[in-house]
Amino acid sequence: MIKAAPLIYVADDDPVILELISIVLTQGGFQVMGFETADALMAALITQAPTAALLDVRIPGQSGLDALKAIKDNPATAHIPVLMLTGDGRLDRIVQAMQLGAAGYVMKPFDGDQLVERVRSLLG
Repeated sequence: MIKAAPLIYVADDDPVILELISIVLTQGGFQVMGFETADALMAALITQAPTAALLDVRIPGQSGLDALKAIKDNPATAHIPVLMLTGDGRLDRIVQAMQLGAAGYVMKPFDGDQLVERVRSLLG
């Protein structure tokens, strides 16, 4: 029996970055669903939970940190590992994300191979 590739949700408001992340992760063996808002990602969680999620911190509307908090506060989704992927490297943002339950924090620009390895490590 063929095992399905892990499903990764990615939220980033920049369509070019979103496409790049999708290509990199797909080539790394993952299925990817991309969203340009955290609200869209959160709506998708209702119908299908991903294996992991990558969230940009700064997204219009609900921020990535707001989405992280909502994911971790919901018993149905709290198990989903969330990696923050962002250009916001302020220490207070990193600390806040980790306190809210982020499994890691990756800065943009990122190396594609390293991103794939970080996601693999999230999944054990």
